[in-house]
Amino acid sequence: MTKAAKIKLTYSNWRFFPSWKENFKKEIGDGSFDGNWNRLIRQTEDTEDKNALKQHQSFIVVALELAERLTEHPEIERISLFGSLARPPILEPHPYSKRLRDRGVHIFHSPKDIDLAIWLSSLTNLGAIRKMMTKTVSDMAEQTPGLCDDAVELFVFDHRSGTYLGRICHFNKCPKEHTDCFIQGCGTPKHLKTMKDFVLHPEAISRVNSEIVFERTPTVELPNTNLFTELPSSLPEELIEKLVDTSGVRIERIISTGHASPPGFWYDQAESEWVVVLRGEATLAFEDEERVLNPGDYVLIPSHRRHRVNSTSSKEPTIWLAMFFCEAKEKPQ
Repeated sequence: MTKAAKIKLTYSNWRFFPSWKENFKKEIGDGSFDGNWNRLIRQTEDTEDKNALKQHQSFIVVALELAERLTEHPEIERISLFGSLARPPILEPHPYSKRLRDRGVHIFHSPKDIDLAIWLSSLTNLGAIRKMMTKTVSDMAEQTPGLCDDAVELFVFDHRSGTYLGRICHFNKCPKEHTDCFIQGCGTPKHLKTMKDFVLHPEAISRVNSEIVFERTPTVELPNTNLFTELPSSLPEELIEKLVDTSGVRIERIISTGHASPPGFWYDQAESEWVVVLRGEATLAFEDEERVLNPGDYVLIPSHRRHRVNSTSSKEPTIWLAMFFCEAKEKPQ
């Protein structure tokens, strides 16, 4: 698998960018904002507004630096920025002075934290992800006022099912024998934190309220109804095309052109997977065996059975048809 492309701060690609420019035109009398934070800050006269915009800018820089570093972990499939940083700066009633609030004075909201959602195909390296989060904060804290370890939160999701699992814990030891550590489910697996009565509402990470800053293998909708058409001869990454996606099952066409899992990487999925090779050739490895799959060969992979792709054909595209589902519960006697 090739190294992930560098994440860039390109606001023109963000969903809210056109309306953001219009908002600035109404709020500060200048609709020329093109993503250049320094110019925007220079144009802002009020000191508190200027500081709030600087905070917004610097926190986004930290978020994207952390996201870029996290792409070094091959099990991280997607990273999304959500919360106040994924929306344009908003004007709010003055938070510190009742007198100014009563006078109707508004200033730009100053963000206090950085919220990133990460989708993982394996939970085996949460400790290393925690260290990378802490190291990034340490590296950038001196140049970023208001940045501390607790200001950054990584919310963890299962890549296959999309289920929210918890957040990366900030403690360097698991368990730390802190009161938080005694909450049921916390630390299973290690460094995955569970918070009592906390519910992450789905709309918080919806496309309306978040921005995807990294996808290792973007999933697209299949534009035709034939599995053997529109086959690229080469791809920088495997191509995953979604055919069916319901609450109970997901079916995908996967195209590989010589791709294999990174060295040392293993899939550890919460869902079961039935997969068949329709064209080409592939070698699947499990912890106790290896299987060569030719056209027509299929395999059922139970949930959490660790596996990896050792090789796919370099002579022609390998077409997989994969179905992901949750195991059915046993019927009562």
